[in-house]
Amino acid sequence: WRRGTRPSKQRLGGLRMLRRQTGHSILRRRRVCTRYMKLHRLARVRRKQLASRGVDSPQSARRVLAVEDADDDDDEEMPQVSSAFFAQGKAFKRGAESSTVCPAATETSVADGTSEKPRRLVTLLPSVFEGRGPVLFFSYTSACGATQRPMQRAVHTGPEVPKMYYAHTDKVHEYNAVINILRQGGLYRLRADSHRWSLLWSNHPPPETLRAIKPCQKTNHFVGSHHLGRKDLIWRNIARMKTRYGAPYEITPEVFILPREMESFDATRSNDPEGLWIWKPCSSSCGRGIKVLSSSIAQEEARELGRKRGIIQRYVPEPLLIDGYKFDLRIYVVVLSYDPLKIYINDEGLVRIATEKYSNSPESLSSRTMHLTNYSVNKQSDKFVQNTDGRGAKTGVEKETKGGALNEEEEGSRAFKWSLAELKEYFKQKGLDYEKMTAGIEDVVIKTCLAVELPLRSEWSKALLQEEEGWSARGENGCHRSSCFE
Repeated sequence: WRRGTRPSKQRLGGLRMLRRQTGHSILRRRRVCTRYMKLHRLARVRRKQLASRGVDSPQSARRVLAVEDADDDDDEEMPQVSSAFFAQGKAFKRGAESSTVCPAATETSVADGTSEKPRRLVTLLPSVFEGRGPVLFFSYTSACGATQRPMQRAVHTGPEVPKMYYAHTDKVHEYNAVINILRQGGLYRLRADSHRWSLLWSNHPPPETLRAIKPCQKTNHFVGSHHLGRKDLIWRNIARMKTRYGAPYEITPEVFILPREMESFDATRSNDPEGLWIWKPCSSSCGRGIKVLSSSIAQEEARELGRKRGIIQRYVPEPLLIDGYKFDLRIYVVVLSYDPLKIYINDEGLVRIATEKYSNSPESLSSRTMHLTNYSVNKQSDKFVQNTDGRGAKTGVEKETKGGALNEEEEGSRAFKWSLAELKEYFKQKGLDYEKMTAGIEDVVIKTCLAVELPLRSEWSKALLQEEEGWSARGENGCHRSSCFE
């Protein structure tokens, strides 16, 4: 072209063909590389999940994957499991009232008598609310070792009921307890990119996922529920309610959000030189990064704290102790709806006990196994004793009941994780009011949920592009305020 000569048609066609072939091959290589990288990441995540379940050999892994891959049944259409279908629950044959067999273990057979792959069957529980359809019922299995739940109201379904599915994404940790209870409860697993699930187990749903949810689908997070999970955000919400309502919202010790409120914290600690403080990252867990400090910390350490994102909270210097050991309670709560507010609190929970006797002296503040009760911290201690759930080892409560106070040898063999039932027995022995404590816990739970309701409602309506509607906002496919739980 520069020489002013026009290339021949044959030459021009060859150049165009070469360009097309080169471009296509580059695109093919790019697609293959991208797919390989995705598969590699998925395989790495899967290997970690299998290792956490004790599957360490390729043969065992193939067997586990073969069973789980059989759950993916993409040839079937998504069953429209609506409230009209659940309303038929009364017509299903009621199972044995005292049965302890998990419905998921039920097998079906073909007409000629030959056995086929076991079919998972869900169990329904009629709603206690008038005009509402039944809900899914999850019974205890023999593997968990617990006394079976009352089965009098449970309705066992048959093979005529459509399969129900769940999806679990890799955006959240895969807990065996979640996977096992869903599988044993009769649900089949789908790939995370499928939309045929009845339950989505993931992190906070993005707006596009929320708008696509159908009335028969649920997900395990409210949009914006990080206002409950992040320590800085939950304090802002509680502080706002405390400013408005005063003393009834004094449900947590004083908090400063760093580095923004570093000057206020410096002024407060200078007025209380004997005070103790605890510093925590905003969104961490398992005791990572937590420090217990006194007001008389060095100036260099104070400047270092002022450069970090976190909260610093007034430390409770004289907590309630179990035979000299600090403990905390893990309470299990589920919020089904904010409008109306529906909160359920489990009767059982965990009591987590530190492995060193408590002291609030400044010299002991660096001892993590004394001041932190996290299982992930204390299980590293040589003194930690696992609770075997009644299979051999005795808790401190059982030993003390039999023979008065614990001696040094018995105290060294006591489990460091209890149930609430064991704590209730301990309170009874010590003359403490267990019912008063549980009433206080319920009060804190309700007030905390009320404190975060305003930002959650705002983010809910914003995600559905109906900012003026609040909890009344609905998605195009039928998503409504009861489509989420927390």
